[in-house]
Amino acid sequence: MSVSIIGCGWLGQALATVLLAEKVPVLASYQSQATLEKLNSLNIPATQLILPIAADINAIASGSNTVNVDQALFENDVLIIAIPPQLKKGKLDYPLKIKQLVKLAEQGKTQHIILLNSTAIYNGLVGAINENSSLDSSAAKVETLLAAEQAVKEFSKQVHILRLAGLVGPNRHPGKFLQSGRVFTHASAQVNLVHQADVVNIIKLLIKDTHHQPPVVYNVVSHTKINRKGYYQAAAKALDLSVPCFEPEQDEQASKQVIGDKLCTELQYRYVYDDLLHWAVTL
Repeated sequence: MSVSIIGCGWLGQALATVLLAEKVPVLASYQSQATLEKLNSLNIPATQLILPIAADINAIASGSNTVNVDQALFENDVLIIAIPPQLKKGKLDYPLKIKQLVKLAEQGKTQHIILLNSTAIYNGLVGAINENSSLDSSAAKVETLLAAEQAVKEFSKQVHILRLAGLVGPNRHPGKFLQSGRVFTHASAQVNLVHQADVVNIIKLLIKDTHHQPPVVYNVVSHTKINRKGYYQAAAKALDLSVPCFEPEQDEQASKQVIGDKLCTELQYRYVYDDLLHWAVTL
């Protein structure tokens, strides 16, 4: 099995390193020189890919504007799409990028696409949320993430969509997250997080899954059950950092709890870091 990783940042680099150690052929894409230098330092084979390739999808279909695309990225068995949506930067071209990658995958030898999306797709919802929960697509962020998922579902072969909770892990300790000195909101909101190592393990399981089936969506989230105030204050204390302050709440605010039981059941997966409070305070 051979793997291409589109957008090989913090998570992709960890995945590529593990796969290469297991003798799995890997080719990563990069945009910036800084990323290339990091990939070179990790001995991860890489080629440049700047997205979007063209202003619209028709250019891909006609074969124009792809002269600078290294087709080797789409000759491997599995295509992992790990590009950031960049919604906080006001960009809404994420679905176009996904459509172009799917089109190139169809033209190549890709057999399986794994899209790394975000549990931000559940923004606006409260209570226990699973993969079948109705989405509030009135928000531009949700609409954009959903459109990206719809685009990847158009791929004619195997598709998995992973809705990742907030990522923590090496060099991403949550004790450092809320250190701006300002007063934070949503003290009683439930944290929804996952460790990098668990995401890598889950992707490895899916890479080995060669059963063609309709597109599958999984929430990827630990079972850590604690509110934002309790979690981030404990995490900061563990590093001897300033404890973040939160606005007082008269009543506990309704929040969402993303449920990832479907993945655990269907893949028979047991999280290595299922209690991310314990992990954060015992490093």
